[in-house]
Amino acid sequence: MPRIIVSIKQVPDADDLRIDPVTNNLVREGVPAVTNPPDLHAIEQAVELKERYGGKVDVITMGPSQAEISLREAIAMGADNAYLITDRAMAGADTWATSYAIFKAIKKIGGADIYIFGRRAVDGETEQVGPQTAKWLGIPVIGYVTKVEIEGDTVIATRKTENEEEVIEAKMPVVLTVMETANKPRQPSIESLILAKRAKISRLTKDDISAEPEKLGLAGSPTKIIKVSPPPKTRNPEIFQEKDSEKAGKWLADKIRSSLKEEIKGSKSYVKPEPKIKAKGEVWVYVDHFSERVNRSSWEIMSEGRRLADLMSVDLGAVIVGDSVDSIIEEASNYGADKVYYARTKGFERYDNEVYTRALSKLIRENKPEVVLFPGTKNSRELASTTAIEVDTGLAADCVMFDVDDKGNLLSIRPDFGGKEMSTIVFPRHRPIMVTVRPGVFSPVNMKSKGEVKMEEIDDLFTRLSVKDYKYIETKNALTEADVVVGVGRGIKSPENIKLAEELASQLNGVVGVSKPLADMGWYPKDKQVGQTGNTIRPKVYIALGISGAVQHLVGISGSRKIVAINLDPEAPIFSNCDYGVVGDLFEVVPALLKYLRGE
Repeated sequence: MPRIIVSIKQVPDADDLRIDPVTNNLVREGVPAVTNPPDLHAIEQAVELKERYGGKVDVITMGPSQAEISLREAIAMGADNAYLITDRAMAGADTWATSYAIFKAIKKIGGADIYIFGRRAVDGETEQVGPQTAKWLGIPVIGYVTKVEIEGDTVIATRKTENEEEVIEAKMPVVLTVMETANKPRQPSIESLILAKRAKISRLTKDDISAEPEKLGLAGSPTKIIKVSPPPKTRNPEIFQEKDSEKAGKWLADKIRSSLKEEIKGSKSYVKPEPKIKAKGEVWVYVDHFSERVNRSSWEIMSEGRRLADLMSVDLGAVIVGDSVDSIIEEASNYGADKVYYARTKGFERYDNEVYTRALSKLIRENKPEVVLFPGTKNSRELASTTAIEVDTGLAADCVMFDVDDKGNLLSIRPDFGGKEMSTIVFPRHRPIMVTVRPGVFSPVNMKSKGEVKMEEIDDLFTRLSVKDYKYIETKNALTEADVVVGVGRGIKSPENIKLAEELASQLNGVVGVSKPLADMGWYPKDKQVGQTGNTIRPKVYIALGISGAVQHLVGISGSRKIVAINLDPEAPIFSNCDYGVVGDLFEVVPALLKYLRGE
């Protein structure tokens, strides 16, 4: 009967966070804290395993005293024991320091056979703590799990990424990170809530877990947040406010037609910036691939890697781990790589966390790059997380902007709390600087470069992960490829009314996307969600129908060439973040718009 430990986190309720209109700062006072929603799926998975196979479930979290609320919620769902790691010395920890503290607490309470984490934390979208805790523990990790079974001392997990589905076996102990699609968290009964309220919560301090003080909290974190600011406004809206739907429809039809005909200003070719510093090491981009198929996001960030390398007066290196990748090596030089570092893992054409972590870590130790950028794909996020622990550095996650200051520091900027604020992150002491980059933010640029190849044969190919079944999933994401996307929010009022948006999309040869609340309510398929936790899109025209403009959504549409908004509320944030807006009833304006688009 397995012992299972679930690690959870308490986060601010992002729905209650808001920006102060005077100071432009995030208002945190009075904001309630909730259990990180993906962690509820981790708790559910653990309890389901206990019900099927026996054993017991312990739950741990690191945080202030109020985090007891989340632990009691876990007990009400079926966990047996709860531990709160709490110490002021742990405040301000990044994922490196957090995973270290969780590791030390796990050792203190005796360890387990299976460790379960939610896939991500909604306040930072890092997806790092689970894989990094596995690395501290020295055990394998299986990420992005949708199904779990146990046979004797073996865990059999189905793992699903953007384009792959694998059935993987591993001997216990093992860490699992669980997808939200794996289950539906149960609602505790009144009786279990009462029992949970009376349950004992064990507390652990830094001394209790014998933690090294220099590895804890803000002081022990390799990454530092040096600035927090509201998201930048990048558009100059034209707002039509007449209460005449016919005129509004004609005005919008003209704006949409001209936007679709408009050529992109400027050249798509790369313009080399003036260098700011001379860095000691190179800028690298990790190339994520499925055998010889490259994930497009790898080439997207090569363009930004090229710019950063030129700002730092160093070469740009593409890093490839795998086997039989000749075509990828050639492609890398076509996207601006001065050098291609190839770690050959014979027999491992596809990603294996254990083998790829050792291979990449070896390249980093031998060549000492200044910066390593990873596409924000599932495999790359996991690989970056475990490699960061292996080479003793930090990892900034889900970044969307970069700069280099006059002192030579790389400034990595990411949205937090569902995009309600932007955090600027630096690495004061640790190298290399490692960053995962959100897909869909940058655009690939073809620029032929030298592409000098340096190959390293990796001899240590030992892995504790055994792939029992593999399936490549050919996917085509209509949302990310469409020239026109019609977005639908709560203002549509009912799922039946989405037909109006579909009609508009059809008229413009576009597709429909929805805001997070509509996807969560099941009004439209989840894979059609647009926003920070859905799809990041870059259409020629994005038309927002009844969407208020929560920052989480704005982050996902910021790459749109033109944004059109129709909303009844003149104070809706979408009107500060669009190009053309109509204050009006979408059920009157859209039919008028359709009439003019049809030429009636």
